[in-house]
Amino acid sequence: MKHFECGKLDRIIGGILKNLVCKGLCPDGIWQLSDAVKSVLSYQISRLPRRDVSETDTRYPVNPTSMRAFLSVFFTRHFFQSQNSLIEYMTSQDFLNIVDSGNLRILDVGSGPAVASLAVTDMLACLLENLEYVEEWPKGKTVKITYVLNDTSNICLGTGQDMLCNYFRMRTGHTKSIMNNHMISINHAFPDNMSQLQRVRLNFGTYDIIIFSYVILPLNEENGFSGLVDGLLNIERLCSHRGRVLVLQDKFQTTLVLRMSKAIGVSSEKQVLTQQVYPKRNDNEVYTYVYNRCLYATVVKRKIVRQSSIA
Repeated sequence: MKHFECGKLDRIIGGILKNLVCKGLCPDGIWQLSDAVKSVLSYQISRLPRRDVSETDTRYPVNPTSMRAFLSVFFTRHFFQSQNSLIEYMTSQDFLNIVDSGNLRILDVGSGPAVASLAVTDMLACLLENLEYVEEWPKGKTVKITYVLNDTSNICLGTGQDMLCNYFRMRTGHTKSIMNNHMISINHAFPDNMSQLQRVRLNFGTYDIIIFSYVILPLNEENGFSGLVDGLLNIERLCSHRGRVLVLQDKFQTTLVLRMSKAIGVSSEKQVLTQQVYPKRNDNEVYTYVYNRCLYATVVKRKIVRQSSIA
């Protein structure tokens, strides 16, 4: 199997591939769930009891009732923020070289019900379908995904596993270009679980995408700011040289995000996205959200970039 031809791939990356993915997932600039994800979300919500819960329990679900509230209120917001934040990277040379190897490893810290992992998976499926369309991905070639879900809530880990498994089960009509290779759950809190994350990395390989979605605030509260920074710096050692670390947080924690990004030597930026809301209450329910994003390469790669830019 030949690797991607750099000259031809550069032309694809130069707009065509990203445009094709956007057309599938974000037509007219509005992020929308794929049919497979709609089915997974609707099915999961239908299995959970409906009762009023507190705002804190809605944000950090600890039981079936609060999980239903989270899925109804926050799932799509976090899902689309992950996709919106990663689309440039996932249509880049670095990422395409990773998937060309046939393996992708995702570490989802503060995973909740695996929202970010599911967002990456669905965008990867769309990406590979479009690569096949432009004849840059052979029919029958598969990317095996390893998921490492880290959360202290058992309902989050269990629901995340269910939703990922259901996604692969419900992807009828799509290509079979991705498969669930391994799914590992770790319920010990970050960063005290670093030895576990290192063991997984030794057994399965370095992580290609490491995601901290809406978790830096509780990590800062539980471990202090220095503990949060040390954890983020240490986790980079487990990331592949073409991989990325993604930190997502709402606009109300901008001060913390700026302080954190300065401490680890990376940039942060505000992102804006417009999305459809699911489950729908009416046909025209569209919202625009602002959030904070840090997306960065490992320390080693950042040093290489700085040196080459000076040269």
